[in-house]
Amino acid sequence: MNEVHPVKSTPRLFPACLSVWFLVACAVPAPGEDAPTPQLTTQDFADGNDGYHSQGTLLHGTPYLAAYFANTTVLFEGRHRGATSRLDRGELVADMTLLVNGTTASLQACTSSGAQGATRACGLVVEGQGTCTPGTRVTMTSGGICHRDIPGSCSGEPVVRVCSGERPCEHEGTGYLATGAPTCGFSACPSVLFTCPASGIYTVLAGASTPGNAWSLDLASTSGVFPATTRELRAEKLVGARFQMNPGSSTGPQLELAEVTNASEVVITESPGTWDPSGATFLYNVKVLDSDGQVMGPLCGSNPTPGAGPGLAVPVRGLYDTLGNRTESTAAFTLGCDYAVIAKCYRWGYKPWLDGAQAGPTTKAHWSCTRMARADYCGNGSSYTRDGTPIRLWDGLSPTINPPPANPIPPVGVKFEAGWKTTGPACLSHWRWRSLDATCIDLNWPIYDEHGKVLNDCRDSQDDTCAAICDDANEAAQLYGANVFNESAIH
Repeated sequence: MNEVHPVKSTPRLFPACLSVWFLVACAVPAPGEDAPTPQLTTQDFADGNDGYHSQGTLLHGTPYLAAYFANTTVLFEGRHRGATSRLDRGELVADMTLLVNGTTASLQACTSSGAQGATRACGLVVEGQGTCTPGTRVTMTSGGICHRDIPGSCSGEPVVRVCSGERPCEHEGTGYLATGAPTCGFSACPSVLFTCPASGIYTVLAGASTPGNAWSLDLASTSGVFPATTRELRAEKLVGARFQMNPGSSTGPQLELAEVTNASEVVITESPGTWDPSGATFLYNVKVLDSDGQVMGPLCGSNPTPGAGPGLAVPVRGLYDTLGNRTESTAAFTLGCDYAVIAKCYRWGYKPWLDGAQAGPTTKAHWSCTRMARADYCGNGSSYTRDGTPIRLWDGLSPTINPPPANPIPPVGVKFEAGWKTTGPACLSHWRWRSLDATCIDLNWPIYDEHGKVLNDCRDSQDDTCAAICDDANEAAQLYGANVFNESAIH
């Protein structure tokens, strides 16, 4: 391996008389003995707004580790419909397939030679369906003299009728919105103006002004989408949506969205005061259903933070197994409970969607953060901390998401703890809790000479048996490739 020269000017946190790595040093009591613990409380850090956060032991916060995009159903106008779901940043979105729901007399052939014009009850066809924002005014045209700036064309003097929702309608009957006919100047092409219905969906019927004549029509809309094959549902429109927990299955246990809240509206005690002020993240109250659709209970239990209310879930790209390993997935996503560290690391700024379509440095920082927040020293999903233990974190991203502490001198009793990578600690300075001994750690133990000097310190020379000790973030980054760092009290 390449020779690494130590940073000689940096004072090391390990005293020369250290005899057991990170646990017993000089006058530091051994695990189990009474010892004063620095008085660091979550509320103190939150009130002081000094960058400290309350970490925890849980990774997902629920035994249900994944939800699948396939076979999603949405609750639309009182019934469940098939949809394709996806993640848009920190928000779940479903694309519901549009249907022509039923028929009507106007879709039947005309039997009377006197049936003509836009108001007749025969000889029309479904031209297409569109989506729009409820309450907005929508103009549809096929171009011509009236709307030179809107594309479209026609022949045969066609007429159009617009119906609310997915059901064809009769002129001025149930669901009728508007009728269009060639009435503008010298144009033989129809235009129609209507208000978008509450469903955000409309169905267009069309035909020749005189039944039996040849006609063609190329309609365009001033707003929304036409023609459309799906209706996008998000935010509160997803209440009642169900996601499968078994891949490739449309049966079995499901997760149902009971409530939807923008995270910018959720108040928390830690800085910046709201769960995510960006507005791009939504939190979900999720129920677990059995294969018969009966409620088994909530996905997330009660939030252990006093006054925090029920546990909410945030959707996060990628999947985490029980060992803390992460994999990218286009088939499924994670719903992390807000009191567990997948959600906390997201809330602390490490949002995987900031990388764009492909996983990048922010995704890796989120993964590293989940190891750090749980004190996963072994890199196998085991936690060696206690819920509510305050830590201060920062990162080496460019630009940084959590910058280094403005005051490089930590409070009394707080020291640099470790540099972290996706596999666990890259190097360590001390345990977070002396009583929680991570004996399974992969890092090698220090070897001491008779004077207490560490002989196999990786900062002096690196080989397969060196001990990865670091006293600050610079060492952790430069010598061991860490990208997330933290300091904590030695409890």
